[in-house]
Amino acid sequence: SALKRIDVIEWHQAIGVKYPSQANQCLSQLRCMYNCAIDWEIHRGNNPVVRIKRFPQRPRMRFVQPDEMPRLLDALRPEQERRQLYVVMLLLTAARRDEARTCQWRDLDLEQGLWQKPTTKTGQPHVVALPRSLVEQFRSLEQCCEYVFHGGHCGVPISVTLVERIWGRIRRRAQLPDVRIHDLRRTCASWLAINGANLAVIQNVLGHTSLHHTSIYARLNLDAVRHALEQHAQQIAAMPAGFIEAPSGSGSHRTKPVQEPPLWPDVDTMSGRA
Repeated sequence: SALKRIDVIEWHQAIGVKYPSQANQCLSQLRCMYNCAIDWEIHRGNNPVVRIKRFPQRPRMRFVQPDEMPRLLDALRPEQERRQLYVVMLLLTAARRDEARTCQWRDLDLEQGLWQKPTTKTGQPHVVALPRSLVEQFRSLEQCCEYVFHGGHCGVPISVTLVERIWGRIRRRAQLPDVRIHDLRRTCASWLAINGANLAVIQNVLGHTSLHHTSIYARLNLDAVRHALEQHAQQIAAMPAGFIEAPSGSGSHRTKPVQEPPLWPDVDTMSGRA
């Protein structure tokens, strides 16, 4: 029998009682399946998933904190050099797991320090500037296969299963049980924001097509916001309160501007008195 809209709603609600995020993901996958079935003329009815309200989700903001980073880097040491570099690449370039996993030597221009991603999640080409330290680490590796991070057989990239297994070992050693491998991408973007990089730069690093998804990192760039507002406040405080002018049409000359005291005391002066 055909799946009805109420069936999908009840199914979505049942999963969402404990797992709202997974429920939304299941809903998206089912909608995609129906869209494909309609496009391929396998299903001739409507898509019962459209316009079903999703559970509200808070964006995940977990990233490796400065006091946690030494533990993470130290936890890499027992791994093979190539596997260490895989994790470092995620940290330094904000690459997605599969972008780095399927990276080929032909995608890397080590002379210019560039990584040309042939395919991305958005379907758009994306060029990444590689830090010099990362370029040197790439040069130290033997190019024995077309893939930088190859699997057990030549011509095959390292598998998702093996990547997750390696990451599981690393995060256990680092005592970071709640840090997922995708959080390394978020770590790169978050540290850039904290260090004052503007959203346009972070957007370029992440390969986002718009600032909408990048905007979640704006809340981390508080020092840059504070500095900008302090400059703005000082500029306003230094301005005169107004001008004294003769009445229009009186024929009298216009008086000179009178320098008024600042609207409020200088912040540094106040702090000095305290």
